[in-house]
Amino acid sequence: MPTSSSGKIPALRAGIPPRVLVIDNEPLVRWSLTTGLRLAGFDAVPAADAAEARMLAAQSPSPDAVLLDVSLWDVDPRQMLDEIRRSSPQCRFLILAVAGQDVPLPPWDTVAVVRKPFDLHEVVRLVEATVPRGSRESRLAG
Repeated sequence: MPTSSSGKIPALRAGIPPRVLVIDNEPLVRWSLTTGLRLAGFDAVPAADAAEARMLAAQSPSPDAVLLDVSLWDVDPRQMLDEIRRSSPQCRFLILAVAGQDVPLPPWDTVAVVRKPFDLHEVVRLVEATVPRGSRESRLAG
């Protein structure tokens, strides 16, 4: 590996990727969504339960989007959305639900619903439409 006289390692700066928090108690679902979003250029972080989701949502940088499974066993999904919304008001939400499952939507915002089983490419496109590239840079600059 070539060395630089300044001691710095050159790095490509393609901007700061939007951060997406994936909250699902099913390991394979969590892994596939996180991996697919990372391959698409997002900073995707997985959470298996409400406690882990709260910890990750409170970290900096805050999430730009959250994919939340409505079937989490340890929290009401509306409560989780409200908690994250208070700490990250700019965050956008996508709800994961099994086909035919009722989805309790919060009254304060429009929320996209992703039905399981899902097409990973469609989920990535939906996240891209929900949180456009460059949104983090414009918020940080403003």
